[in-house]
Amino acid sequence: MTAAKRTGWIGLSVLALLVALGTQIVASVAVILPHSFIAGIQAAMNGQTDPSLVMENIMADMGGIMGIILVVVGVLLLIVFVPWFYFGCGRQKITGASARRVFAPRTLLLVAIIAIGLNYGINCLLQLVYILVPQVLENYQQLMENAGIGSDVWSNAAAVLLAPLGEELIFRGVAFHYARKAVYGMKNPRAAFWIANCLQALLFGIYHMNLVQGIYAFVIGLALGYLCQKYHSVIPGMLAHLVFNGMSALFGDVMYAWIPEGVVWYAVIGAAAMALVALLILRDGSLSADNEQNVA
Repeated sequence: MTAAKRTGWIGLSVLALLVALGTQIVASVAVILPHSFIAGIQAAMNGQTDPSLVMENIMADMGGIMGIILVVVGVLLLIVFVPWFYFGCGRQKITGASARRVFAPRTLLLVAIIAIGLNYGINCLLQLVYILVPQVLENYQQLMENAGIGSDVWSNAAAVLLAPLGEELIFRGVAFHYARKAVYGMKNPRAAFWIANCLQALLFGIYHMNLVQGIYAFVIGLALGYLCQKYHSVIPGMLAHLVFNGMSALFGDVMYAWIPEGVVWYAVIGAAAMALVALLILRDGSLSADNEQNVA
């Protein structure tokens, strides 16, 4: 394959990210503009005439609609990327054998171990960072609070249900599809897989638009890319993504209550969990960018 063709396939992977970010902007504006317009009318009816004060009040109320924005974003992403994935990425026909492989108990067990391992590993290491250098996570914590993850019904629905569906279609479906095409024909197929996997995971990290979340999203993206390639389906990644987000958003207090507070405990549990996930992935000698199309 020529360098120009490889560059073109990489460009299509990046295009998936750009379309996703553009879709986010469109969905956000579609919610924020009507909300601001209505709030402005209400302010005028209440006798508020200072434009700066009105705008300040509108911005202060923005957190109350963040969950709705996230839901609208999630729905619009599905509208855009479901047809792109199913009709633009050469999806093969689903067979009984492929469905049984995706939903086999062994597959679901691996999905659960990877999702739970990632969740404990990342959250313990984040807690360790918070103890040692809390200022590093100030912006990240403020972002999570503004998004309402764990406290707002709409935000939780977006994080636990819509995000796993949409983001897997975007990055493990569309972006990874083009990334694998970009490395197809390389002499070392295992190295080719990791190049393609790193590319889609990097795009996944950039998509989150903040450094802390971007770093751990990259790590998660690598694991989800592994599941996608191993089973030639985005469904295992969707399930793992759902478990990961659900643990943090819905069951955080219960899931982490047993962990004793302290630097050593967070370091040991976090490192052990991440090592387990890495071992499961790296010991699999069958990985290669074979360019086989996803069946679902």
